[in-house]
Amino acid sequence: MKKIILFAVSMLLISHCFAQKGTFGGSGMNAAGSSGGANGNFDFLLRTIDMNEKALAFGLTEAAFNAIKNEAYLNPTFLVGNIYQDDRLLKTKVPMRYNAYADEIEIKSHVSEEKYGALMKDPSIYVKINNDNYVFVPYEGSNEKGGYFNVLTDGKTYDLYKKTTAKFIEPQKAKTSYQRDSPPSFDKVTKYYLVKDGTFYELPTSKSKVLKVMDSKKTEVKTYIGNNNLDVDKEADLIKVVAYFDTLL
Repeated sequence: MKKIILFAVSMLLISHCFAQKGTFGGSGMNAAGSSGGANGNFDFLLRTIDMNEKALAFGLTEAAFNAIKNEAYLNPTFLVGNIYQDDRLLKTKVPMRYNAYADEIEIKSHVSEEKYGALMKDPSIYVKINNDNYVFVPYEGSNEKGGYFNVLTDGKTYDLYKKTTAKFIEPQKAKTSYQRDSPPSFDKVTKYYLVKDGTFYELPTSKSKVLKVMDSKKTEVKTYIGNNNLDVDKEADLIKVVAYFDTLL
């Protein structure tokens, strides 16, 4: 896994209403990054997440918060994955999920356990949850302002990264008798980036503009898209196009 230390795009500063500082018991890695075999005795310096304070943080009743909380995740289910540091396997079969609102990897000691915390944010630590690889990228040298990205392709020149964020939408009262109240929700937005030597280039959404980003091999890429009936608006097809583009360089 390539180490990315900078990215040249503006990052949304994520609120930390989802979490409070603390520690999370269980195996992991300590702050000094002590080494050991997979599933050794580590402490990951996690932040515990207080379920009782979440609803209050958003100004909602517990029932209203519980009705929408799963919208903050790409997948609200804790799935078993592995934790790595600098390509070294640290911990296997760890229940994890990505919180797109808080921009955190949430983690449990066991699937059946109710309590969970947030994995420490460190660019040397990354996780694999099923087929999803999440890396943490600092912003201007700051871990606090950095964020997680899902690595879709890892090429020799360009990588394709995906960033999904969730924004909290406050409830709105109807202004007229013809309107209805709008309930609170989380609105998710996904962006894709070509990454080269630590610099992030946000990909546009239209085919013509995507081809412009790949201008040095525009003719070949356009032919490849046509011959294979690909649609760059679809993630699976975009992955194929970027992977092909990278082979031409």
